[in-house]
Amino acid sequence: MGERILIQNIPEISAIYFALLHCGYEDFAYEKDIALKETIESFLQAEIDCTVSFFTKVRQNTCEVYPYWPRAAALESATFFMDHACTQFKAFEVFQNDIMTASNLSEAERNQDFWDWVKDFPSALVCILNCNSFQNYLKWENTWIEEQNRARKNELDQIGRIIDFCASQYASPIQKISIVLNPIKCAYSADYHIYGKQFFFCSGAFHPEAVIHEFLHPIVHPYVQEVRDIIRRLHIRYPGVDGSYYLSDDEDGSVNAFEEYMVRCFAADVLEGTLPLNLTSYMCEILNRFS
Repeated sequence: MGERILIQNIPEISAIYFALLHCGYEDFAYEKDIALKETIESFLQAEIDCTVSFFTKVRQNTCEVYPYWPRAAALESATFFMDHACTQFKAFEVFQNDIMTASNLSEAERNQDFWDWVKDFPSALVCILNCNSFQNYLKWENTWIEEQNRARKNELDQIGRIIDFCASQYASPIQKISIVLNPIKCAYSADYHIYGKQFFFCSGAFHPEAVIHEFLHPIVHPYVQEVRDIIRRLHIRYPGVDGSYYLSDDEDGSVNAFEEYMVRCFAADVLEGTLPLNLTSYMCEILNRFS
């Protein structure tokens, strides 16, 4: 890759969380310092001149630890498949295929109710983007992003070095990485989106280990898929992996949970400078721990 990694924001994603803030999104306060919480609360207290009713249905009950999963992440992803003005989807079929083939979603999380709801996203998003209260918020957020880049320069450079090495060592398909921060988004929520050959890491706080973790998922995924049948037969609960990763014990739940566990092990080793030479052998070594 070679390019310096920078923190950025994406107004369309910022609009999602601005709307959620006005729908009772209390998760914004976790792990945020007092000054940042107070600033965000000031935008919550200000009069809002747009409708946020669509976004009330982002909150669901399929993930106990974070009830905004997976719909908030799905809306983030949807922004990459809309026209420039965000008035309509430009590649709805591609977005739909991405959702329907995602290995970390249960069937209940992408059922017809979801599709009936998400079709109204463009009009709901445009309403937020065009309102004065959001534009005032966005001006502040732009300044906050600039401050983050200055404060995190050394860590960003370190991430760049690690990712460049991993991209060449493990033949990553990613050619560019973007770190997208949103100060409203929950600090412990991190999602990634791949659009073309660009990787977008989206989070509510800057954690270098989380960036590496999410970057490694698409590298690990094809290796895990090669042994999915073996993983299914093991019926294992992996240490530290939350029950939501098992997708309510859907068919692919055990595979999804193992991928999460393997990525956690892999990321920890990478950050310590211990890089496995062969990922197939590394995966088998992890599986053998439970045989």
